[in-house]
Amino acid sequence: MKQYDSFSDLWGDLENDEIFQAESVKLDFVLQLHQLMEKRGFTKKDIAKAIGSSQAYITKVFKGNVNFTIDSMAKLANAAHGKLTIHITGKEEHNPKWYRAIEGRKKTSSRWNINSENVIYSTDEPELLEMA
Repeated sequence: MKQYDSFSDLWGDLENDEIFQAESVKLDFVLQLHQLMEKRGFTKKDIAKAIGSSQAYITKVFKGNVNFTIDSMAKLANAAHGKLTIHITGKEEHNPKWYRAIEGRKKTSSRWNINSENVIYSTDEPELLEMA
């Protein structure tokens, strides 16, 4: 097993690991799906019915025990009255994730701010992330 001198060295290796990247994307998807379901008032049972599966499958989705395909992700997003979008960024970007403000859920940390044009930006680097 490789020894690391610092957490940043370990993190640098993880960020370049394809398995870690895939798991991170799956986690982001599930978190966004859960937020959308809460916003729309949908339950796991509602989503299961909409996609023609069991509630147990939806529970597995939220436990991370599912190997997603783009088709299955799109089906889940559609069931929550959402839309699956995928984008690729350059590795050199400081924060390649896009964050969306979901109305009605205004839990904000001091790191993220929304300016007068409803553009979310990081206080660390004022880069455009997404129109809210």
